[in-house]
Amino acid sequence: MSPVENKEPRRGKPALIGAALVFVLLLMLLPLASSQTEEEYSIESYSLYFDLLSQNSVKETIEVVLKANQPFNRYVFYTEYPVENLDAIVSINGNTLASNITAEKITGGVNAVYVSFPEVNKDDRVRIRISFLTSGMVQEVGGKQQFAYYVRFNQPVGVFYARLFVPKGYAVLSPIIPSPSKVESSASRMILEWKKIQVNAGDEFYFIVGFSEEIKPPRKTSPLWMVVIFISAFVGGFFGGILYRERRERKRTRREILKSDEERIIEILKEGPVLQSELVKRLGVSKAKVSILLREMEEKGLIERTREGRSYRIQLREG
Repeated sequence: MSPVENKEPRRGKPALIGAALVFVLLLMLLPLASSQTEEEYSIESYSLYFDLLSQNSVKETIEVVLKANQPFNRYVFYTEYPVENLDAIVSINGNTLASNITAEKITGGVNAVYVSFPEVNKDDRVRIRISFLTSGMVQEVGGKQQFAYYVRFNQPVGVFYARLFVPKGYAVLSPIIPSPSKVESSASRMILEWKKIQVNAGDEFYFIVGFSEEIKPPRKTSPLWMVVIFISAFVGGFFGGILYRERRERKRTRREILKSDEERIIEILKEGPVLQSELVKRLGVSKAKVSILLREMEEKGLIERTREGRSYRIQLREG
């Protein structure tokens, strides 16, 4: 209770009328204040599907389920990757309706994708499915291909899914970040799935998956080759031991490689602060890997990151 309400008014009637007017004014302003902070919609689920068509082409599909908090007629998302052959399907309360989808390049090479549809009312449920062709998510790293993707949420999400479809003829190798919630395989492809319940505003997700080169179909084995294979079995233990030691050595040197990357970043930052996008170019690695390195270095107290536009300014931590 405020001090004013505790005081005894000198003139009861005018004071009572004044208090009533203040109360009515507050009631009128309360809906206005809440409408300014409330999001247009709540995100019940957000799903990402990546279908690897080739090293230079990925089909990305985004499926989002929204619950309207107030009337709206447009959904927007942003991506740093190119977008081609855009397509969208919108259903409102289970009914598929006409929609329009366009893309526009904005500052920093970021693409804004707009999906317009008939205005929805409060408590309506809107399901939007957007698909397009893109590139730049698969890169050659250390002699093998690597898929990398980064997503950050600006508001809470009930359920978040990400699914990566790997075509037949490719083998999935480390690193796989984070560990998949589920892995399925069929005669035509392998599916890696990640799932997260109750995503908070500001949560970030990095996905990195390595692949081997395309697997060639085996040739028919001749009788002569059967003899060679039989003889090779006797010396397989020796070579198996060598391969085992090499595998252990690769695992042991993973931290050294990471340390080497950190040292390269520190050497660059000794010249002065740089933007995160500039670090990606100078290091020659994927955006997702640089983001992971910088986050770990920040947790160790080695660097500081400061938001600058749509990127970060990176500098060495003082002291």
